[in-house]
Amino acid sequence: MHTVHLVGGGPGAMLALRKHFHSALSGTGKPKPLVAYVGTASNDNHGFFMMIRGALALSDARVKLARLASPRAPASEAKELLRECDLVFVSGGDVELGVKLLQDRDAATTLVDLAAAGKPMIGISAGALMLAREWVRFPDDSDDKAEIFPCLGIAPVHVDAHSEDDGWSELRVLVRLLAARGDEDPVGYGLTREGCLRLTLDGAGQMEPLGTPIPRIVVRRGQVVEGKPLEKPEPVETRRKR
Repeated sequence: MHTVHLVGGGPGAMLALRKHFHSALSGTGKPKPLVAYVGTASNDNHGFFMMIRGALALSDARVKLARLASPRAPASEAKELLRECDLVFVSGGDVELGVKLLQDRDAATTLVDLAAAGKPMIGISAGALMLAREWVRFPDDSDDKAEIFPCLGIAPVHVDAHSEDDGWSELRVLVRLLAARGDEDPVGYGLTREGCLRLTLDGAGQMEPLGTPIPRIVVRRGQVVEGKPLEKPEPVETRRKR
């Protein structure tokens, strides 16, 4: 079963992360799975890696860093780890930086190809956004100048993470821009701090909320509004509607 777990994360969410991590590990079918940690969104920050690895230490997983941020790190070794691992873990930080470093080290294509071949993956916070279709940048911190940029597109959805306190403001901007460019019925999914969106991409495809309901940002009568949350499994649209 080919699955992608998109986890909200954020402050105070380690217990929820452990639960969702175990859910992702269960799909590997391995007693001591090898997990490749992709930390490009934090520039392979060692302290952040050690914190996450420590939080996941109660599992039997072996978590290894795929070193990609430094140009001195052999990308070939990181890509070999990605090919050998049982689960890819994409960590948080800065979405645009994380995607750019993957592209610069020619690892983005590797991840996309591995996902297409059925490699299970999990992303937390910015890592979840990196696995999704697209995100939005804000030049000069201005909503008026906001623009869409592509992410990995492994999970065929648009998401934001742990932004429930501000009503998913950046996700609303993304959905507005998707509608403006002509996407049909654009939807943005909010990954809450304790929530996870699990996507099963075999066959017709299905998405399922874990931990909490998943808020939905939609367009109705030309206005970006909060729609009915995702509370039970639903089909996932694997092709973009334009």
